[in-house]
Amino acid sequence: MEFIPTNLHYPESEKEKLCQIKTLFKQWHKYFKDKKFIKNYSADDMVFDGFYPYYFSQKQKILFIGRESYWATGENYISWMFNAYKRKYIGNKYINQYPFHRRMMYVAYGLNNAFVEFQKIPYADEIAESFATRAGVSFAFMNISKFSNESKNTNSDRDLIDSSFVASYNKSENFILKEIDILEPDIVITMNLGTIDKMSAFGNPKELLRLNQVYAFQLNTQAKKNILLLDTFHFSAWNKSEEKDIYLPIVKAVKKYSK
Repeated sequence: MEFIPTNLHYPESEKEKLCQIKTLFKQWHKYFKDKKFIKNYSADDMVFDGFYPYYFSQKQKILFIGRESYWATGENYISWMFNAYKRKYIGNKYINQYPFHRRMMYVAYGLNNAFVEFQKIPYADEIAESFATRAGVSFAFMNISKFSNESKNTNSDRDLIDSSFVASYNKSENFILKEIDILEPDIVITMNLGTIDKMSAFGNPKELLRLNQVYAFQLNTQAKKNILLLDTFHFSAWNKSEEKDIYLPIVKAVKKYSK
């Protein structure tokens, strides 16, 4: 299992965090070994994620949380996507035409560059040039499910998500919150998780703001207090304005509540 990326170059200052997240994923994998999952999924099908190089050097450490990966069973998500970003193709689709990844690039760039006007944010392929380098934007990413959806469409496999989620978060273990704890984000951005009832894994976040475009909460973990948790539209939503429905509401919430 590739618990952490083997092909990425992390600064020395992040090596300890890599060790911590590797230890967590080994424990998570071992825990899944004793569980049964739908569709014959097993611990060896898990997709591990985490953070890209220079995440801990960002002005705003942003953790994006999605629902599930696609067509990546047994892969390390960070390693897999890093290669895709540098090729500027996710599968056979150019990064600028892929809303989910394009929007993460835009938001991470804007929040780490003085809330620059949306029209002045470079295209995703330009951001990708220096992504995860000392001079560029970086972020952390995790999916609420550690299984990959291998179906031919991109509709969320809610039963598969639930199967992973129930095993990852229960009375005896909360591996999801443990991963967040290691990553120590300043801002967590989840993508319409509220509608699939997965926010409970974050403990009892305090609600700060509720708008059509974004819900804002204050989240505390063992390692970090006053994390700003934002639940937004899913970044794949084709009928949402990137500026008005995603970027500007996030900026507004961050300006008001981020510590």
